[in-house]
Amino acid sequence: MQRYQYVQPASPGFSPPPQRPSLPNGSLNSSQRTLNRNRQSIISGERYPGAQSSLDDETLAASSSRSKLLGDKGVGKTDSIGKDDDDFDDYGHSRGYRERSSGIISLRGCLNLTTLLIISCGLLMLFAGYPILEHYRKHEASKLGAYNLGGTNGTGQVPVIHSRLSLVDKDTPRNARRWTSPISGERFHLVFSDEFEEEGRTFWPGDDPFWEGVNIWYGATGDYEWYSPEQINTTGGALQLTMEAKPLNNLNFRSGMLQSWNKFCFTGGYIEFSAILPGAPTEVGWWPGLWLQGNLARPGYLGTTDGMWPYSYNSCDSGILPNQTAPGRPGYSTVTGYEYNDGKVGLNWNNGMRTPSCTCSGEDHPGPNNNVGRSAPELDILEAQIRAKSVGQASQSLQAAPFDPGHDWRTNFSEIYDSSVTTYNSFTGNVYQSTISGVSTIPDTAYLRTGNRFTTFALEYTPDFSQRGRGSITWYIDGKATWTMSESSIGPRPEIDMGQRLIPLEALSIVMNFGISRGFQADLDFDTLQFPATMKIDYVRVYQLDSEPEDRVSCSPPDYPTSEYIERHKEVYMNANYTTWPKAWPKNTLVDGC
Repeated sequence: MQRYQYVQPASPGFSPPPQRPSLPNGSLNSSQRTLNRNRQSIISGERYPGAQSSLDDETLAASSSRSKLLGDKGVGKTDSIGKDDDDFDDYGHSRGYRERSSGIISLRGCLNLTTLLIISCGLLMLFAGYPILEHYRKHEASKLGAYNLGGTNGTGQVPVIHSRLSLVDKDTPRNARRWTSPISGERFHLVFSDEFEEEGRTFWPGDDPFWEGVNIWYGATGDYEWYSPEQINTTGGALQLTMEAKPLNNLNFRSGMLQSWNKFCFTGGYIEFSAILPGAPTEVGWWPGLWLQGNLARPGYLGTTDGMWPYSYNSCDSGILPNQTAPGRPGYSTVTGYEYNDGKVGLNWNNGMRTPSCTCSGEDHPGPNNNVGRSAPELDILEAQIRAKSVGQASQSLQAAPFDPGHDWRTNFSEIYDSSVTTYNSFTGNVYQSTISGVSTIPDTAYLRTGNRFTTFALEYTPDFSQRGRGSITWYIDGKATWTMSESSIGPRPEIDMGQRLIPLEALSIVMNFGISRGFQADLDFDTLQFPATMKIDYVRVYQLDSEPEDRVSCSPPDYPTSEYIERHKEVYMNANYTTWPKAWPKNTLVDGC
């Protein structure tokens, strides 16, 4: 196949090639004369004004030679050699000719192929894709989990996976994503929420990114129930913890405790629960709780709480010692001589603080260095109890250590906003904890059987990272502040060689539980309790200050890390059968020297 070559316009010195011989006018018919004129115009550029001929020298020479060989007579013939071949040759070398394809596939071919692909995909989606999607839209996947062959939780079913990736639940209303403190006037923004709108969520280990139901007996308070994840789910747009009178693991009752331990924690801010409490104010014995605890202790795992709970302390003095004193220490006789109403002698029966701020270098410590006191304090937003005349009350507390003499904390550095609703708690502590607490009346409508109305229980707390005694905590019920304590309420007590206790600086995890225990409700009356009973939580929301440079929503922040320490001692954090720390305690300068 002949390949035509496009030649650039001739240079100014270019001499046109000789013209092919002319035939006598009489020997040409009109069509031939027209063809010759076209040929001449192509060569001379008449058909494209201003343009030079695009014929190259070699092609013109070949054409001239062939004309001589054919002769004048041959030129006038209408055969393919004489006329038709010349037509193709001349037009192929004209300036108006362009080779349309310069590769294997042309642009037009690509467009055709793309169009075919689009049409094919559309037909495939129409006749295959839509029927498949429609089938799965109308038929929910089975939760039987291949008959427990794999991928199931403790119920033998595949869990409803909570697919959210953000800390803020998409179901949280836009108008609930800001909060302003009625006490300080400061503005807060939402950093975490769970609205529990997704139906059928379960909370066995691995089911949920933020929560886990524990499977333990809560022996620290002598509970009558076994906590099982089976008693926790989401139904009707709320989290439900259900207490049943069904034996489990040698206990007569079963219920639920949900924790965010080592999954979601925060430091400072405002946390709000919307809840309906179980039963009625006439049912004496239910113990629903909404509370926070430092991530270095796992609630209910006593081996992890030993030496950590409920300390919130950064001094190195008698406050860190076993029993909070030692022979020869200031206030020894005061601390050891204190006698409780139940006859127990000695103010503090704890084993001491395991990782104080004077831990020896090289000893086991959570960090960031051994000069930072590390522990697991507790804040109670709600511990509901029933008092005289069928009145529901919320115990709103800071559990702290070490202890004031006689658990006599300084109420003059606190404020109660409505004395008809809130009073100071008559229970101020025992041999294991000091309780800085107020009790506030709970509306009857907040109970399931006497109103069934979701009521808010909340806490706002401000840690003082400078440790100058400027921290504070405020508790709320139904949107109203009940009482506030400042850090001065738990200030230094030099007479017993004890320094400042702190509003928690540790990252705190969230706990929601529903129990029964005489350890909390001493006058528990089983005859008044109606089983089954349910505690409902509509939402949990956490807010933090706009004025802070960054949000503090980690369980292991750089200044108070926990992850490496927990990983080093994972067997203790995963085994609820340990009742004390099973390893040697780290040495400190006060007791051991370094």
